Amino acid sequence: MPDSFDFRSTSYFWLVSVIAIAAAFSVMGYFIATRRVKSNFVIFLARFGIVFFSLFVLEAAVISLLPSFHVTMQNLTATLVGGVLSLASASHAISDSTIILQNPYLPFDITAACLGGLLLWTYIALVLAEPTASNRQRIDGILKGLAILLAFNFFRIILSIYLEWQTGFRVHNLFYFFNMLFVLLIWAGWLRTLKSQRTAYSQTTS
Repeated sequence: MPDSFDFRSTSYFWLVSVIAIAAAFSVMGYFIATRRVKSNFVIFLARFGIVFFSLFVLEAAVISLLPSFHVTMQNLTATLVGGVLSLASASHAISDSTIILQNPYLPFDITAACLGGLLLWTYIALVLAEPTASNRQRIDGILKGLAILLAFNFFRIILSIYLEWQTGFRVHNLFYFFNMLFVLLIWAGWLRTLKSQRTAYSQTTS
């Protein structure tokens, strides 16, 4: 995946892929939500689309106008991942955002895409598109969900690098398919907490 959002050089394939992923998330999220409550598909899709693409464009602007921020995050992530890999006796060196493992030799670059922004923005958009949640519930769901997704993304990077180093198979690519399912799983779990809270509230008021 590209590590910068220079729209002058961005391929049509990348843009179409982002739109397709966003659409798939919103459609699946809608069908999950409507198992509990009837919701207008157009409204749900509009809420999701506005939030997701606003965050996506905001990240693109930050990368274009303030590239040092993502470079710092990439370098920090590479340092932290390298520290964990050293616990597994993986001989390595770090050059900026690139982790270089030895025996066998494997360079792995931590790009801006590896930071997981697409996962985070999608989850936030799904939470904000849910029509039955209060603002407090949305904030609570976003904070807890983002914490889980950040931990998952860090684990994903470590596991991808280690397994590729051990087997030579680029496991990193497979996570792109699993990422969507994991985000939906976290969001579905948040929806269950909403249902539990409503059930508890109805019992206390009855």
